[in-house]
Amino acid sequence: MASIFQIEAQAILEGLKLAWMRGFRQVEVESNNALLIDTIRNNFAANSNTIEVRLIHEWYNRDLQVKL
Repeated sequence: MASIFQIEAQAILEGLKLAWMRGFRQVEVESNNALLIDTIRNNFAANSNTIEVRLIHEWYNRDLQVKL
């Protein structure tokens, strides 16, 4: 069973992919999961055990402007 953290990370990841495919290069992400947002912002994502968080980190570092 997936945790709330993992489910929210998956939703953000899918949203970033969808924005990229539709040609959006400036994206604003809103979440009430402060731990997830801090993990992405503070570059802890590269060391995360959650694959979705590591993938978000890769998208965050693309030619995509993401405001969290």
